[in-house]
Amino acid sequence: MSSKVIALALFASAASISAVAADLPARKAAQPPAPAISACTESEGIPIDAFGFTTGSDVADVGSFGPSLAYNGAFGTRIGNSNGHGLNLQGSYGLFPCFEIGPYVLGSITSASAGGVSADSRAFGAGVEMKYRLLGRDMHGLGLTVVLDPSFNRVDPDGAGRFTTYNTGIRLFADKTLIPNTLYAALNLSQDLTWSGPSPYQRSSTFTVAGSLAWQVADGLYLSGEVRHMRAHNELGFGKEAGYATFAGPGIFWQATKQLALSAAYNIQVAGKAKGEPGNLDLTNFSQHLVKVKLGYSF
Repeated sequence: MSSKVIALALFASAASISAVAADLPARKAAQPPAPAISACTESEGIPIDAFGFTTGSDVADVGSFGPSLAYNGAFGTRIGNSNGHGLNLQGSYGLFPCFEIGPYVLGSITSASAGGVSADSRAFGAGVEMKYRLLGRDMHGLGLTVVLDPSFNRVDPDGAGRFTTYNTGIRLFADKTLIPNTLYAALNLSQDLTWSGPSPYQRSSTFTVAGSLAWQVADGLYLSGEVRHMRAHNELGFGKEAGYATFAGPGIFWQATKQLALSAAYNIQVAGKAKGEPGNLDLTNFSQHLVKVKLGYSF
């Protein structure tokens, strides 16, 4: 075979290999994995304080910390007058996925009088709020968080000996997006179990169901309206009812900066009944007016 024939054969073989190689599909660049969806991650966050006294279900991200300072006011009683002022300083930390822990200290002053007799008191205490997120809105269409909140108060009434109140709150916080970036709903269920002493300790409980709607009227600005129903019992369960009250009122939340948030809410008792007392309000176990103002900061 001549050298010219051999050269032509090699050229044809090389052209065939190139054609086959050209027909092979190009390998696509590796795509980054899609972010894992869990109960702890949401495509759209809802501020927990956007609903007034009612609370949203979101919890702190792992490793994030945020202090807050809240003022709580309670005014109005059946006989005489009563004005209560309390401060709550809390730090919330995302300890691990879906779990937030929030220790706090609190103090309060109550100025009360009836028939010319003063019944002022002071109190201080501490507690720790522990939240665990069970369901997420992206995964389940509903956010759901369970909360355990044990605390104690050392109360010093004027003219009486000191006593200590122990409280354990068991709560469920749920929320849902009704219209993305616009309208949200929240539902809370709470049972507070209280021991007041010294021994023998008196036992009581308060059950609360609350619902709220929050409307985002502008970026970071929410207006809310809520209704809360509370029932007081003279035991840890649901027997020995002492009275009940229904509250309603507005709220506002403003995300002033990426880290700083301000919120305020007002509730007025619109219906109620104290056992053995006249009138259409329960001003024995509950106040007539409630105010909450909160300043929060996140790092």
